[in-house]
Amino acid sequence: MGNRLEGRVALISGSTRGIGRSIAELFGSEGAKVAVTGRTVDRGQKVVQRIRDAGGEAEFFELDVTNEASVRDVIAATVDRFGALTTLVNNAAPTATVATTQKPLAEYTTEEWNAILTGTLTGNVFWASKYAWPHLKAAPAATIVNISSGASTMGQTGLGAYSAAKGGMNSVTRTLAVEGAPHDIRCNAIIVGRVVAGRSDTGAGMIKNTAAIGTPVQIADVTLFLSTKDSSFINGDLITADGGLEMNGDVHMA
Repeated sequence: MGNRLEGRVALISGSTRGIGRSIAELFGSEGAKVAVTGRTVDRGQKVVQRIRDAGGEAEFFELDVTNEASVRDVIAATVDRFGALTTLVNNAAPTATVATTQKPLAEYTTEEWNAILTGTLTGNVFWASKYAWPHLKAAPAATIVNISSGASTMGQTGLGAYSAAKGGMNSVTRTLAVEGAPHDIRCNAIIVGRVVAGRSDTGAGMIKNTAAIGTPVQIADVTLFLSTKDSSFINGDLITADGGLEMNGDVHMA
């Protein structure tokens, strides 16, 4: 057990698997009280148990970021359970919807567009930050980390709605940084490249001439840094963690 997040209370959206799970487990190992959230109860409970088995403190809250009441209530429940909220990680994304709607922008239905924007930006960032804000203002040196994507900065076919949502996330990151600064709240985003996030994900289709395929733990390490005093002079930034993906110009990243 470390102590870099001792006394902190962190809520990580979409933390039952992949990048979110790695963030939750790392935060728990560094002393934070962790609100593990997601739609799959059994997976969430397993993450909580892993954190507790390692000596950390965590609780699972069922969260649907496409439902405003769910976002509001989970934030309130986290504060009721742990007494505060100091650290918000906006990680959730409608990955299944994104994966099944890869097509030219003009072929999206309005329903598909709205589903991706709500799950990635409106619920995951706007509602979460809105309802967390009073608690973050009350906390010393509070932080928000938005998990963005290379899709927000690279022109790619088939990912129009997701790219727009993540690009919006980047813009909101800077807004939150400016509005939060008087209240000692910092907000940064991580531009994530291609990450192998599950057993069935082999990195197929990725270029091989850079170290472009990452792991959830590598993104968790960056998230931890941005959530501690070690990054106290970093605010409103888009931190790229993509193994050289954007530099290499690969356009096949999903």
